[in-house]
Amino acid sequence: MRQKEKSMTLEELLREGREMESIKDIQLQNIYDSWCSKVRVALRESMVSESEQKEIVVKMHYMENEYSGYDTRGSIQKALKDTLCFMEERMLLSQRQISKETSLFLIEKILNNFYLYYRAMYKSPLHKKSTLTHEILDKFQIKNEYDLQRMLYSVLLPIFPEARQEVASDNGYGGMRADIYFDEYDLIIETKCTRDSMSEKKLVEELGADGFHYKADVIFFFVYDRKDMIRNPEAFKKTFERERGKEGKIIKMFLLQPLEL
Repeated sequence: MRQKEKSMTLEELLREGREMESIKDIQLQNIYDSWCSKVRVALRESMVSESEQKEIVVKMHYMENEYSGYDTRGSIQKALKDTLCFMEERMLLSQRQISKETSLFLIEKILNNFYLYYRAMYKSPLHKKSTLTHEILDKFQIKNEYDLQRMLYSVLLPIFPEARQEVASDNGYGGMRADIYFDEYDLIIETKCTRDSMSEKKLVEELGADGFHYKADVIFFFVYDRKDMIRNPEAFKKTFERERGKEGKIIKMFLLQPLEL
């Protein structure tokens, strides 16, 4: 039984297409037609959307002039150039995208190490030529969850420019607003900061309500215990953390306490 020939990858076809650009003789048409067939197979086997597949097929099309091989080759060369440019742009865009698994890992890393950013930015010794002073930097303190949200959002934004703040969502009964939301990953980050008027019981109630009502696939609670009221941090975190179960959502808790900042 004849073994099925392994199809080429889009990267391999791109390289083959670039080599084809130097062909000027009458063989170009047959070589190009064969290349287009291989591209169609690779597209069907790849993660390229149907709309993009159709667009590439349209760009591969050329006008055959039965009276002029020269005109036919010119049409093929233009179709080849347009097709290669589109495929390269599409692949570059694909390479820039971060998978959900990697994105969640990066966001968790940022939340776990947020205190390092805060220390480096606001507490570390200044260079003698710096125009900043500790008097200026000492004014930047996290006094409530809005300060925390703004600072965290500023750290996340360069890596995840699609992240949005104060995004309204419908929980089926009343509206809620996610502090930071990532549409692509269906991820909510909810920030909390303890205060004098808040008891540990009140904080637990607020987090419990948020965890229940938010319908996102992943919920990250980012809590700054500014008033150092959480008596047992590990037990506190375990109270809220959930792996994907019947509710169909993942919940993780990230807790910062004053000794870290």
